[in-house]
Amino acid sequence: MNTALFTVAGGQILLGQALVALGLLVLAFVLGWLGGRRRQRKLTAASARVDPKTRSASDDAFLKGLTHLMADHTDKAIEEFTRAVTLNSDTVETYVVLGNLFRQKGEIERAVHIRQTIIARPNLEAQVRLQAIYDLGVDYRKGGLFNRAVEAFNEVLNMDPAHVEAHRQLVSLFEEMREWEKAYEALRKLDSLTKGNSRPILAHYQNERGKELMATGQLDRAESFFKQAISVDKGCLDAYLHLGDLELARDRTRKALSLWRKAVLLEPLLAHLVINRVAAAEDKLGERNVEAFFAEIDPKKSEVCTLMALAGYYRSHQNDEKALEMLLLTVEKSPAHLGAHRMRGQILLARGENEKALAAYAEVLAHIDGEWASYQCQQCGFVTHQLTWKCPRCLHWDTIFPRQQLA
Repeated sequence: MNTALFTVAGGQILLGQALVALGLLVLAFVLGWLGGRRRQRKLTAASARVDPKTRSASDDAFLKGLTHLMADHTDKAIEEFTRAVTLNSDTVETYVVLGNLFRQKGEIERAVHIRQTIIARPNLEAQVRLQAIYDLGVDYRKGGLFNRAVEAFNEVLNMDPAHVEAHRQLVSLFEEMREWEKAYEALRKLDSLTKGNSRPILAHYQNERGKELMATGQLDRAESFFKQAISVDKGCLDAYLHLGDLELARDRTRKALSLWRKAVLLEPLLAHLVINRVAAAEDKLGERNVEAFFAEIDPKKSEVCTLMALAGYYRSHQNDEKALEMLLLTVEKSPAHLGAHRMRGQILLARGENEKALAAYAEVLAHIDGEWASYQCQQCGFVTHQLTWKCPRCLHWDTIFPRQQLA
């Protein structure tokens, strides 16, 4: 059970992760309420003495709601907490729990209404108001109201500039909104607070901005952002790739090839991205220049994806011997690579070497139950057929690599 119950100072207490911690937190609320000392949260469990005779109907509803919450019966918990606030609307704590439950169920309008009800209270403690505004931002974000969420988190930061979780929310929001300049500034502020080092991510932000400018034909401005990305993080492979694309668009073929050579050396595991670019630009680069570029790559030291990209190039140029050489090296390094077996069999059949083709396809059958996905996230294990610089599941940058290399 992973139900989010409270958000305190930017962190969440999860039902399945910390029932004891949850119990202490909620018990502090209950003690302050039932004992006639509302909002006094520093009492300990040992001092709790609740006389059933003095409990009101509102008290009973709250306790029933808490019981259902512990059992992960969300609907019943909402019913009892709603009854509790109907009987006694003075308790902020019950509203907080209820708002979080509505958000969890996706009932964003009701969650937002509850936060606004809390914020509108006169004489509300500053910390409670701050938390309610933060929760409101989270509600807006889950409901897809990104601009309102940004406003709420900025209001939190106006009240508390060192609120780390509000900064984190803004960074993530600006990423999702593809507001790269704002994401850049937000992440720099977060790094300043946490003493973090997010240079690789900051470089991606600059690079993404450059890609958008390049797509609209603003090559000079795009070049500036690509170079800024590299200055922020010399390991930003995507910046080298797109800077090479930009130089190719300007017909500066030597500069393009020089940049792509650097990219191959920078991240050999992803050299196939360069090979595919060079092969696609052969008409501009010239066949001799492309062949010379590929001749610089040592197949025996190359990764599987690099070998497959080279095999595809050689096959498209009717150089079957060279293609087969790459494919044999591929299956030596990755025996379960179905693509390599398939291409090898296709070449052999086209050459009329049926017996060799049959043997190649027999090897395919031995691995037919293998995993077909091409890439995998090193952080969370997400598998995909398409390379992305940011994992769509865990949202980490630069964690996805060719899958066969991760075993």
